[in-house]
Amino acid sequence: MPLIRIKSLPFEGDVDISLVVCNLSQAVADATGIESHHIMVSWEYLLKGHYSHAGKVAEVQGINTHPLLVDLIAPNFNTEQQIMAMLELIANTISEHVPVAKKNIFINYTPAYSDGVYDEGHIVEWDM
Repeated sequence: MPLIRIKSLPFEGDVDISLVVCNLSQAVADATGIESHHIMVSWEYLLKGHYSHAGKVAEVQGINTHPLLVDLIAPNFNTEQQIMAMLELIANTISEHVPVAKKNIFINYTPAYSDGVYDEGHIVEWDM
């Protein structure tokens, strides 16, 4: 783990989302030393007109409007510095691969707790 879930409006032009999620997964693995089979990244498109920001809806993802919505779920044993580094890495990597300004990315971190994660067929425990 970590799990990174991204939501956005559809892009106006062609964006290879499969390439973006693979690049993001590899960037996290390289930066953290976490084996890639423990990293999960998903990207979902919101329906056109189903996302309001600043009281306005949009049909397509804007570069500077309607922030990308990103959830990072990672174990609570990560330090504050490690979490901040992951947040920056995610924002930098996404903004390098899609037509969205880095300042137009919203990321929320949620800690995952020992005994609070089911993965690979069992409840996961870690020592801190």
